Amino acid sequence: MCWKCKVEQDIAKPGFRDLCLQCGKDLHVCKNCRFYKPGVYRDCAETVPEAVTDKERGNFCEYFQLNPLVFKPRAAVSPKPDPREDFDKLFGGS
Repeated sequence: MCWKCKVEQDIAKPGFRDLCLQCGKDLHVCKNCRFYKPGVYRDCAETVPEAVTDKERGNFCEYFQLNPLVFKPRAAVSPKPDPREDFDKLFGGS
């Protein structure tokens, strides 16, 4: 799920340059990280060597891990149903 628009993303782990398909915002950002903790030192639960000043902008932090509350693992995303099956159900296709 994108931290900005809250749209589900079909991605296992965002790379440094991955963007949300809906709003175009960066996905590899502090606000999508499991260590993001506003109010603690540098707003990070991990001991990062350098502070990331913009928590909503893409960064190259090596400690980045997806926040399980924000992203669903790829396996949990259900495949889209085939619209032809619904059509066949409605019209008794062969």
